[in-house]
Amino acid sequence: MANLARPQLDGSVGSIGLAKDPSALETSKKGMLLVLPVPFRSVDGQLFFEAQACNGLEQWADNFGFVTVAALLMPEALVAEEKTIVWRSTATLTDPQRFEFVPLPWAYSTPIFLKHYRSTKALLEQLIERSCYLQFCIGGLVGDWGAVAAIAAHQQKRPYAIHADWVEHKHILQVARDKTLPKRLKALVFSFLIEKYNAWVIRRASLGLWHGADCYTDYSPLCGNSFLIHDIHTNAEDVITPAAIAEKVSHVTSEQSIRLCYAGRMEPMKAPLDWIKAIERAHRSGVDLKAVWIGAGSLFDEMQRLIAERDLGAVIELVGFESDRDKLLKQIRDSHLMLFTHITSESPRCLIESLISGTPIIGYHSDYADELVKEFGGGEFVPKGQWEPLGDLLATLSRDRSRLARLIQQAGESGKRFNSEAVFRERSDLMKAHLV
Repeated sequence: MANLARPQLDGSVGSIGLAKDPSALETSKKGMLLVLPVPFRSVDGQLFFEAQACNGLEQWADNFGFVTVAALLMPEALVAEEKTIVWRSTATLTDPQRFEFVPLPWAYSTPIFLKHYRSTKALLEQLIERSCYLQFCIGGLVGDWGAVAAIAAHQQKRPYAIHADWVEHKHILQVARDKTLPKRLKALVFSFLIEKYNAWVIRRASLGLWHGADCYTDYSPLCGNSFLIHDIHTNAEDVITPAAIAEKVSHVTSEQSIRLCYAGRMEPMKAPLDWIKAIERAHRSGVDLKAVWIGAGSLFDEMQRLIAERDLGAVIELVGFESDRDKLLKQIRDSHLMLFTHITSESPRCLIESLISGTPIIGYHSDYADELVKEFGGGEFVPKGQWEPLGDLLATLSRDRSRLARLIQQAGESGKRFNSEAVFRERSDLMKAHLV
C-alpha cells in the first residue's frame, strides 16, 4: 500500500488542514519529490489520481526508485462538476510501496491560500529536506504550491527543476481578449504578477523542463539549463504501424468524404467556435466532410447553438467526453485530419496523439505545433485566429488527395519519436545530471 500523509478536514468547503504530526513523515532522504497541480480525489480514505498522470508516476518511480507526490486535493463538490478527468486509484499503481502521496489544500482563493500558506510551506520544507531530487510544476499565482515549493527549496539552497506545459501569463490575456473591460484589466494585472512571480522562480532553478516549443521560447532565456521536452503518456505499441498507414492512405485517396476530429475540452483557449466556422467554410465550398469533437466543457451549449443556427447537424457531431483511452485513439486514427484552433500558448497532448495515429494536424500556427512536425512533416498551419484561411486549407486538402496522403505518411513518421518510456528516461537523466 502506498504511503499517505493524511490531511485533516477543517470543516470549510474546499479548504483542507494539514497533517497534525509532521514527524510521522519518513525522514530518510530518498527518491524524488513532485509537486503538481494535477489534483487528488479522496474516496473513503483512498486517493485517486488522473489516469494518464498515473502512468507518468510509474515512469518516474522506475527511474528514481521512490516518488513523493504532493498535489491538491479536489473538493467533492468540484469533482461532481469535473467531467473530463478519468480517475484511477493510487492503490493500483505498479509496486505502490514506491510512492507516498501528500494531499495539499485546494487554495485557489486568496483567503484560503493565505490561511494555509505557512503550514503548507512548512510541510513542503520537510518533504524537500528528505528528498534527493526536486521537481515542481508551476503556472499560476494563488494556489500554486509548486512555486511555493520552489521558494522553500531556494531558501534551503537545494537545486530544483521547474516544469511547465503552458505559458500562463499569456494564456490569461488571450482568453480574456473578448471579455468586458473590467475583466480585461483584471487579467492584465494578474498576467503581470504571474509573469514576474514565475520568472523569479525560474531564474533560481537549476533545470528548466519546458513541454513544447511555446514554453521553451518563453521560459528558456530565464534558466541556464533549459531543455525542450514532451510530456506524453503514449507507449511504443500505440504508434500506428506501416500497414495501417498504407491502408489509411488507400482510403483517403479513394473515399469521397473526408473525416476530421478534435479531442479536447470545449473551453475558450481551444476556440471551438472558430473550429466550427472553419468547417462550415469548407463545407459551403462543396467539401464532403464529417467532423467530430471528442470532449466536454463550458462552451458545449454555445457550440450546439451555433451548429443548429448554421444547419451543420449533418456535418458536425459533438460526441462528448471519451473516458476509454483505446477508443479515443481509435477515433483519432480513423480520422483523416485533426483540426485544431488553439489560441493560447499551451502544449496539448492531443496533437502528439494525432501524429502517433498517423493523423495530420491542421490548425492555428504555434511554436509547439511547428516543432512537432518540423523534421518529418505531417502538419500545415495558418496564422492564429484566421479561421477563414483554415477553412480554405481544409478545402484544398480535400481536393488534393495526393497531398493529404503525403501528410498522413509524414504524420506517421513524426509520431514514431513519441514514447513515454524514452522521454521520461531522458528527463530523469537530465535531473540526475543537473540536480546535484
